Amino acid sequence: MPRQLTEANVLDVWESGLAGPPAARSLLLASLAAPSGHSVADLPLSALNSLLLELRRGAFGDALPCTADCPECGESLDVTVTAGELLPCGGGGAVAATATVTSYGRTVTYRALTGRDVRAVDPAAPGARQALLRRCVLRVDPPADDLPDEVLEDVARLLADLDPGADAVLPLNCPQCDHSWDAALDLAEHLWTDVSGYVRRLLHEVHALARAYGWTEADVLAISPTRRQFYLEASTG
Repeated sequence: MPRQLTEANVLDVWESGLAGPPAARSLLLASLAAPSGHSVADLPLSALNSLLLELRRGAFGDALPCTADCPECGESLDVTVTAGELLPCGGGGAVAATATVTSYGRTVTYRALTGRDVRAVDPAAPGARQALLRRCVLRVDPPADDLPDEVLEDVARLLADLDPGADAVLPLNCPQCDHSWDAALDLAEHLWTDVSGYVRRLLHEVHALARAYGWTEADVLAISPTRRQFYLEASTG
């Protein structure tokens, strides 16, 4: 059975993810929605997105409030999208194992990107995009020690066909200037922001009740949220 993000484990999840890069946090969160004991690192990105959406829906509800700036006029837009709307484009279906493309005289066999691929490449390093794309290349005919960037970009353009939902995208329209564009939504980062906000509120509750009653963190977490709220109000009344 899948695990869940609960009050009992959210502090450990948050603490474990604090020191890691975003790609590591994505795998950490997705693993909570996967069946216990299943590794998520080698899943295609669309499957990871589906796990993240299911986890987010179970822990914080279906609505995902987002903010985006119009690239044309700079207007800030507040948009709410539901996990249910994103799930169909988040994958969940079978992803083809491989695909091929002929580009600049070479036939390239490639696969979908995985969480392990993203975790292995530092996004701030020079040539990070090319390094990531090279990881999904399985075979080149005729063989080549290094593929030109033009060939890699052809592969990049076709990855969305191989793994639809690898990127969560919101179609937006600016009410100020009527500009339309597609905005990328980082599901792992959105969920991590929710987790961080929840944990900080929870730790403030622990701090307040520890000061008021001398309870330990374990004592506070053993009390239901409803009863905890009563004690918080009573301690300040």
